[in-house]
Amino acid sequence: MKIKNVFIVFCNVILSSCTISRVGSEKLSYNPVKFTEQLTQRTFDPSKAIEELSRERTEKRIPFTLDYEWCFGKPVIDFDPEHHIYMQVDTGFTRNWYYTSCLRKMGLSDEDFMKEVIAEVRKNHTDVSEAHPSDEDLSNYLKKSWKNFNENYLAEAWINDTNLRYDSVSNQSFDGVLGQDFLMKYDRVTFDFVNNYLILDDEKLDGTEIPFVQTDNKEILINFTYKDQSELAMVDTGNYCFTPRHNMGDGKQDYDINDYSKYGLSYKGKVPVTPRVMQTYDDIKIGHVTYNNMKGAYSTIRGSGFVKGSQVHMMKLNNLGNVFFYNHVFQIDYVDKVFIIK
Repeated sequence: MKIKNVFIVFCNVILSSCTISRVGSEKLSYNPVKFTEQLTQRTFDPSKAIEELSRERTEKRIPFTLDYEWCFGKPVIDFDPEHHIYMQVDTGFTRNWYYTSCLRKMGLSDEDFMKEVIAEVRKNHTDVSEAHPSDEDLSNYLKKSWKNFNENYLAEAWINDTNLRYDSVSNQSFDGVLGQDFLMKYDRVTFDFVNNYLILDDEKLDGTEIPFVQTDNKEILINFTYKDQSELAMVDTGNYCFTPRHNMGDGKQDYDINDYSKYGLSYKGKVPVTPRVMQTYDDIKIGHVTYNNMKGAYSTIRGSGFVKGSQVHMMKLNNLGNVFFYNHVFQIDYVDKVFIIK
């Protein structure tokens, strides 16, 4: 049988043993929209996005959409309604970033932008300025550095009292990312996936409290169970799906929260390439919420969109994306260090 053959190959390539029971496997499409729909078991409609973002809002209660084109299943907000700067809110990101599209919405050309950055560097960063005495030399240095995600803070921008670093590489449909550097400014942040609202400095949520650990990279890690076996995972709103670690449920998770030597963007080592299939998981429990028929795919699947550092990261650390929260409300309480879900 076709499914059986795929499953045998999957076990031989990925697992040292096939003792962990799963419901079955299914091939994943290379079409990004179909791929997303397979893993989330949902369909998305980009024509709804702007209307959803235009709903009633306050300074602390901001509507988000999960239907933003090429960002399906991830919360996107209109961070600056005057210029309509659309930002993805990502609990798995440390920094806040803006892309070139944001410059266009602010009315800046590449040339004008570089002039402003050079003036700022000459004024406030004398070491960099003196190392590159001509504007042309400094401009070339900055462009090369930014492509390697170095010195990005030298082009820092401020929007709504939030600082963002410049990402000259990413070419997304949205204009930037708000990570933990943004979220941690507030005591409690609520992601209401029932009504699609981000609530900043919210009242304490009445739900199941799970203590979290925050790493040096500011990731939020919680424990959940798979078939009554304790597992560690990152809560990641920048991931729409479930990305299980290799051999999840074997009782041998060896993730070291203090070791980031292999998880960076510049990681050059090899990672295993696993078949492009998704598995179905039952009996996953987060707090008092039990999930069955959850679809998951390894970070190392053939054609993976994750960079190598992230692939290595998620080989050992489970990643709980929004598919777990679509029908729920959760809160990150930075004061009491608890993740609350209801």
